[in-house]
Amino acid sequence: MRIVITTTLNNNLFHAKLVPLIRSRPDVEIVVVTDRQGPEYDRVQWIYPSGKIARLGRLSARLLLLIREVFKGKTKLVMAYSLVPHGLFAVCVAKIRRLPVFLHFIAGPAELRFAHDIRVTDNRLIESTRLPGAWEKIAGLFARSADRIFVPGSVTKKFLEHENIKPERITILHSTVDPQRFAPPDNNSCRDIDVVVCAQLRERKRPLFTLEVLQALLSRNPNLKFCWLGDGVMHSEFEQAIDSMGLRENLLWKQTEQVADYFIRSRIFLLCSLNEGLSLASLEAMACGVVPVAARCGDMEYSIHNNVNGKLLEQTATVDEYCESVGSILGNESTWSQYSAAATQEIAKRHSFKHAEEKWRSILEKL
Repeated sequence: MRIVITTTLNNNLFHAKLVPLIRSRPDVEIVVVTDRQGPEYDRVQWIYPSGKIARLGRLSARLLLLIREVFKGKTKLVMAYSLVPHGLFAVCVAKIRRLPVFLHFIAGPAELRFAHDIRVTDNRLIESTRLPGAWEKIAGLFARSADRIFVPGSVTKKFLEHENIKPERITILHSTVDPQRFAPPDNNSCRDIDVVVCAQLRERKRPLFTLEVLQALLSRNPNLKFCWLGDGVMHSEFEQAIDSMGLRENLLWKQTEQVADYFIRSRIFLLCSLNEGLSLASLEAMACGVVPVAARCGDMEYSIHNNVNGKLLEQTATVDEYCESVGSILGNESTWSQYSAAATQEIAKRHSFKHAEEKWRSILEKL
């Protein structure tokens, strides 16, 4: 079964998305039309602009490559991760070829509702447009043309149903966690990082607000150790803020894909985003026994159960409220241990590769 996928993701997301799909059936062959060479997997081919076609520009070149791959005779399914522009391209080409097309809403409701505040999306095309309302209407039209839409959780599912998308066309299937890569350490004595943040330096992730939370925590306990995994367009502002807030000595800042090495050393996972679909980093951290403290947005409540395996705070939560939530867990070893064990169990039961493999097997059999 030849499946053509169009998207741009980081390697961790590619691993979380593609590996369960590959493992679901021995006859699955995947072609990924993207912007670069990705990780090496059996039965996965990477197609990206190079040579003369790259002169057409990133979007135009990828569209032409997508058309070429979809029109190869053995293709049975077209998929896209994120709606604009990948999903728009996928729907157009698949409909011409008369193939089924599946869309994956990584950003949750923000895939369709972003005009009110474009900070809720990391989409460069949307961020640069002067007509976000028009793009919303276009996105809605194309979403309704898809044969199936995959969403991170029940919040996005209800949102799409409210948008008059039939429930039978909506499937909850999010990024899942590789248990071979992410698991708790044998001994918690290695946890020398009190708070870890794994987030790009973009407005949606609220990096400066998050630094204020870390600063407030440090004012209460000057011995705390923090770690930030990620970089981005706000690099300069972030670096200046680290120094101005006096965090340089207590904050380890790394750009790495080996995030598991830091999760097994951490106690609290902090995420103060304006929007998420269902954060893969939070799932991976929870698999390692890290307790999440996160904003209630998108489908985060699908994995984080308040006062059971972590803390969820409302979007209006203040720096002091985040500080209090983190501090209450760090200051009580019994609570941390209870939440940590529950976080690990949650991932094993509902968010592991095995769960996604079984779901894909069922979906592809029906297809």
